[in-house]
Amino acid sequence: MVFIGLLLWVVFLFAAMVLFGIIWTVSKIVLWLMDLKPLPSGPINRLNAPSQPPVRQRPNVPHAPVQRSVAQVPDRPAADTHAGTDIWPKWTASYRRYVDQEKSLWQEQFDSLNFRE
Repeated sequence: MVFIGLLLWVVFLFAAMVLFGIIWTVSKIVLWLMDLKPLPSGPINRLNAPSQPPVRQRPNVPHAPVQRSVAQVPDRPAADTHAGTDIWPKWTASYRRYVDQEKSLWQEQFDSLNFRE
């Protein structure tokens, strides 16, 4: 009984897929055919109305004033190409001890996982 219900469900989904595929194909063909033939042009159609080139008129605005020469600000001195050591993390002795302590803590936790087996 379950097999028949599953088979009916698969047949229904397949039929729906075929139906929607046919609808999609027909709509694509209709849109393609509508794009092939240009729309009829009539005297009222504004898109096809003969357009005259616009008459270019000069604006009644005065020209901008001439720019005054402004003194140049001196450039900043060139940056050093070698980055200073102060921007990198400090690997001091105390930091190394901290890292070693963290590593040993992780190792102890990992080893305790192996001992439980």
